[in-house]
Amino acid sequence: MSERELEPLHTSCHFDVPPEAIFDAWINPAIIRKWLFAGPGSEITNVEVDLKEGGSYSIIELESSSGESIEHFGKYQEIEEPLQLVLTLNVPKQFPGESIVTIHIFPTLNGCELKLTQAGASNNSPGKSWADMLHALKHLVEEKARNREEETR
Repeated sequence: MSERELEPLHTSCHFDVPPEAIFDAWINPAIIRKWLFAGPGSEITNVEVDLKEGGSYSIIELESSSGESIEHFGKYQEIEEPLQLVLTLNVPKQFPGESIVTIHIFPTLNGCELKLTQAGASNNSPGKSWADMLHALKHLVEEKARNREEETR
């Protein structure tokens, strides 16, 4: 592998919700199922989370067109609720080896900023996919917050 293939991928997104809501979206199976690794042509069929340092997770994605199952799995390395999550990520059908995903969540005046880094994956890893997934997460959590606001009026 060349050095270029191992350059970390960086992406970020601002959310108009508190850090706790974003952190929860990374660890709550019911929320994970709605956005993480789910795309327009796929659905998440199973999510398992053992939330502790050294604990594992598994997310099974079903591709609608091919009927192929894609497993996304790894272990939690660091958990600092609600500001940081570090995990390994293996997706053998999409890229070889194991990568490290680091999620930092910073409080802001009107919500939070998420900064994601994926290190150790080849260029076949999902750069644009992370941006698309974070956009889906933004829509999901901000719509949920708006609905909650309307219910309390």
